[in-house]
Amino acid sequence: MNIRSGLGALLLSLCTVVFAQEAPRDLKTLMEDAEDGEIAAQFELGNRYLSGDGVEADNFEAARWFRMAAEQGDNNAQYNLGVMYMQGTGVIADLDQAIEWFSKAAEQGDPPAQFTMATLYANGKGVPRDPVLAHMWFTIAASAGHRAAQANVVLFQEMLSDLQISEGQRMAREWIDKYSAEQERKAAAAVPENAASPRASAP
Repeated sequence: MNIRSGLGALLLSLCTVVFAQEAPRDLKTLMEDAEDGEIAAQFELGNRYLSGDGVEADNFEAARWFRMAAEQGDNNAQYNLGVMYMQGTGVIADLDQAIEWFSKAAEQGDPPAQFTMATLYANGKGVPRDPVLAHMWFTIAASAGHRAAQANVVLFQEMLSDLQISEGQRMAREWIDKYSAEQERKAAAAVPENAASPRASAP
């Protein structure tokens, strides 16, 4: 279930649905947890309906559960929903909807979604062609270790002016700095105030 878009063979957008990695729960428990609003359960249930794992394969049900998790902010579900809207799997194909979900996942730090946004801006598919934004997203995804982005960021630079490269890099740095600060803030907020801390010296 791959999507390809590119400038010749240069830019390959590897839009592949993400599958859950946790040990599977029994279907009854999974369904109850998903209906109670648990994001991980909704995402896993979407995967099960997509692949026919323990249930009859049903792309419409898969999309429905992915949407529930996506609307609660799960970047994996957002990315999968973007893939499904792009392919017309379980939903009516809608590039605008696909881009909306890819964009949400990308802003949450999802490298495949960031790479996808880069290819869309590079090709002007569903969005105005914008080589600077494409370079920005390639750079961001590459910095997160996305291998295809790492290859493409170098190749894509050859098509840009020095000014475009500089601007794309500046925008990428700003995005990464803002994202990193936000992640640190969230991590700090998650630590209870009375949490034990290491001692500077023995008592």
